[in-house]
Amino acid sequence: MSFVCGILLILYSTGTVSCFPANDIVGEPRTKSHSYITLEAIYKTTATFLERLQIANDTKQSPSLKVSTFFGSDGDSLQKFLSTIAEINNRMNEVKRDKAFESQYNVNGERIIEAHLLIKRFRNNVKTLSGNKRNIKNKLLPIRANIANILYIIQEFYSNTNWIELHGSTIYKDFGQDIDELEVDIASTKENTCTNCEYVNGVERCENNIIGTKLTSGYKSGQDVSKPLKQGNDGKCSHGTRDDVSKNFTAVGGIYKGRSIQTEAPHSYLHEAAAAAAVKATEYYLIDQERGLHQLMGEETFRDVFSIRTREDIIKTSLTFVIDVTGSMGDDINGVKTATKNIVNEAKDSAFVPKNYILVTFSDPASLTTGRETSDPYTMLDWLDEIIVSGGDDCPEYAMTGLLKGIEMSNNNSKIYVLTDADAKDEHLRDEVTNGIRRKNLEPVFIITGQCSRKKRDVSQHSEEHTNFHREKRSSISVFEKIARETGGKVYEIKVAEVEIIVEKEIKETFPSSNVFVTWFELPMGPLTNTKEIPVDGYIKTLRIAVQPVRSKSDVALFSPNGTVVSFEEKHEQRELSRDMLTLLIKNPEEGEWRLANNGANAVSVNVTAQSALDFSSSILEISTGGESYQLSGNPITGNGYSVVVDIQNLNKNSTCSDIVLLDDNGNDVMEIPVDRIPSMWIARYTGHFVANNKSSVIQIRGTDDQGNPILRTRYMSIMPVSVQLHIVPLFGDLRLYEASNISFLLTNTGDVSVQFVVTISNGTADVSIQKGNLDGKEIYNGLVTITPNSLETQLLNFHVTLENYTGTIQSETRRYYVSDARNADCTVIEYPMMCPIESLNTGNCSSYKWTAFVEVSSGTIRESKIKVSTDEVVIDHHNLTDANFSVEISISGHCCTESFVISIIDKNSYFDQCRFVLSNQPLTVVRIPMTNIQTTEKEPTPTQGDDPPVLQMALGFGFLGIILLGLLIFIICIKMRSRQSVQEETANCQKLNTYEKVVK
Repeated sequence: MSFVCGILLILYSTGTVSCFPANDIVGEPRTKSHSYITLEAIYKTTATFLERLQIANDTKQSPSLKVSTFFGSDGDSLQKFLSTIAEINNRMNEVKRDKAFESQYNVNGERIIEAHLLIKRFRNNVKTLSGNKRNIKNKLLPIRANIANILYIIQEFYSNTNWIELHGSTIYKDFGQDIDELEVDIASTKENTCTNCEYVNGVERCENNIIGTKLTSGYKSGQDVSKPLKQGNDGKCSHGTRDDVSKNFTAVGGIYKGRSIQTEAPHSYLHEAAAAAAVKATEYYLIDQERGLHQLMGEETFRDVFSIRTREDIIKTSLTFVIDVTGSMGDDINGVKTATKNIVNEAKDSAFVPKNYILVTFSDPASLTTGRETSDPYTMLDWLDEIIVSGGDDCPEYAMTGLLKGIEMSNNNSKIYVLTDADAKDEHLRDEVTNGIRRKNLEPVFIITGQCSRKKRDVSQHSEEHTNFHREKRSSISVFEKIARETGGKVYEIKVAEVEIIVEKEIKETFPSSNVFVTWFELPMGPLTNTKEIPVDGYIKTLRIAVQPVRSKSDVALFSPNGTVVSFEEKHEQRELSRDMLTLLIKNPEEGEWRLANNGANAVSVNVTAQSALDFSSSILEISTGGESYQLSGNPITGNGYSVVVDIQNLNKNSTCSDIVLLDDNGNDVMEIPVDRIPSMWIARYTGHFVANNKSSVIQIRGTDDQGNPILRTRYMSIMPVSVQLHIVPLFGDLRLYEASNISFLLTNTGDVSVQFVVTISNGTADVSIQKGNLDGKEIYNGLVTITPNSLETQLLNFHVTLENYTGTIQSETRRYYVSDARNADCTVIEYPMMCPIESLNTGNCSSYKWTAFVEVSSGTIRESKIKVSTDEVVIDHHNLTDANFSVEISISGHCCTESFVISIIDKNSYFDQCRFVLSNQPLTVVRIPMTNIQTTEKEPTPTQGDDPPVLQMALGFGFLGIILLGLLIFIICIKMRSRQSVQEETANCQKLNTYEKVVK
């Protein structure tokens, strides 16, 4: 695969929606976005899945109600389900953003076969990743990423081809399935597919612009395949969005139907049908009984991938600790105690708690291993408090023996938390441990705070004797890593101070409390009349108020909505003092405004949580003037506009959200954002616009329930406006196995003050590149990192930007790159054509400027492969493939009316590779000569328009070009290198082709 070096136009803030929008557009209630389509399709898929499992049998229920009934009061599981849908949607956003210039991903430019083959490849990836059931939990993220690619391309098929025009909302079931050939008649490169759209009263009308009954798709300027130039009224179809210059060429107009507004989409009148078909096709691809991904992955993997699980399974599992109790473990165990107590206190009123609690302790010798079981969480806490650490003069301990005891006592499908600061003396038992974990489908979590080589601290206060220990290193933690790798477990190698954080995080993931964060505040000391209100809405089942620091239970007083002081003498009222924290618990609290008073001698901090099915998730979107929006992955840029979106789960139709509020660390309002509700039958979604100027740490939703009671929910979400913007240049195509590729990125200082930056680029395990420099105000740094994949696994690159004298990371982004094997199919450019000169870039004389080029294609099945060129304006010449052994050289010739094109090789197994050529760095100017006795598509002149069509069209062309050049950032990329060329040679080619190396600002 080889790519020309050319001008890449990167759109920052003037992006136009050119397919289904990534996210909902305020003001276009009838426009369905990828986000909406995917949400609806996965809800319907889940409902069908539940029906097949006979979990949801009420045929009268809507899909939404079936899903809601399945999750019931388990708000945490519903939140995880919705987060999974959001994750898939965000991955689809990444595809849309990074592959906007590749026509095959967007099913544009008649690249329908290539789009089909792409889906097949991602489908095969899902199959491969799903095959290893042991470590499936470690494969969920890449599986979802591949599914996102599939769903994006499938949905684009209905927005950008003429399938809807030909077949209505009936879906094309074969598209993207594991079949070699699509049994549908697709237009050839030589066939005209559209006629010029008409103008009625100055308005473009494209209802009848498609010619024939063959499948086609529109060409879009700026993508890697340009529209062939035609004369007269008939030609190839354009995409037809506002930023599509090709819509001015014959055939004028377009067939895009991704939006519901006629001025934005030529076939907007078919948007509803296209969106409905996209939903059905997505659902079909996921859940069809014979061909769906459900059948491909299997039932359990499908449930894990889409988080179709509730916490009801938890009541059958165990919470198991296997703890090293040698002398140096005192501080580690303290962290476990604190974390476990926090979780138990939060979850004790939840219906979703483990069936039993198991504590296994091990030491040296192995005979000291003990195991205890209880169904009472407080007994478990007592046992942790009673642990006495001692012994452990040498390094390794009997961790495997302890783990075998934990396996024996644990219920199936449980997690086992192993805590030690030493290696395993009984490593020979590893296979027995691994087999036991697999047999019971357990998940081990190893929390390692040492590897024997560290000097141990004094025995903790829980030991009877204070003895200094220094252990000698004998092995490594590799035994724990091997077990985790073979069973889908985890290994945390951490400091002692991090034990509490990790244990609490891990247990919360397994045994969430369904607690929601209501609010927090500081309450000064004062008289009973100096109180703070606490709103309780109809969704709250248990109210929990934590107050700190206090000396006695009488330091605070709680008033119910009727004004009476709560006595805490009733069964549903609880009050517990632990050290300096007082916890007040009210079950089934009365709706209305409760109040809290501070009777103590000091000001106190108050944290209010609740057991409630109503909660929300939030995200920040970058918005563009054209209506497009993308998930913000880093920090916002100071002064730029953004959208905040909240999805509120279990909000009924008579309840409302009125405002989204950003708050600082002290709970003060930073900004109150009015919101609009996005129409949806699947989730209560609200969005509002704000300008990023001030730092905030917390986001809060405010509204009312169906009885008029205030609703308040809070989440931590840091918003830190900065002046440095990171942009990673999209990479055309895939990385190539064992071949070097350049990844370009831009760092822009949007402010006026000079900054010193550090960009650290890592692959998840090690730093790949660290680049430093100074950026003056408004200056741009053009960076480059070279990577060479040595496996076919998806490559991750993490970009982190820090500034001197600034704490923390100011920008962070991750990119995923797929890797292809050149031995299957390969296209290499041997000789690039010269870039077309500016004087050739108009339709009047572009055909007079000729060029030639050469490529070489190769494949292990070259004799059964196919060679394709994206346009009949480009001529290729080569020997018969049936006479080739492995590779064939192809000569290419054409003229400057072709702005860009692609040569493809497709082998017998449907692997394909491409050589892309970009021949001009700006669109052609349209010079149209009026014709008599032929129906034209010119707009009727208005008093402000001239009468000379050629002059008019040239003015429009250059005017539009000026807008593009002002709104875009132009820079050079050399995206791919071949094994034939070094990085230096590839860069030299770029410079030789008269491209521009300087960044235009």
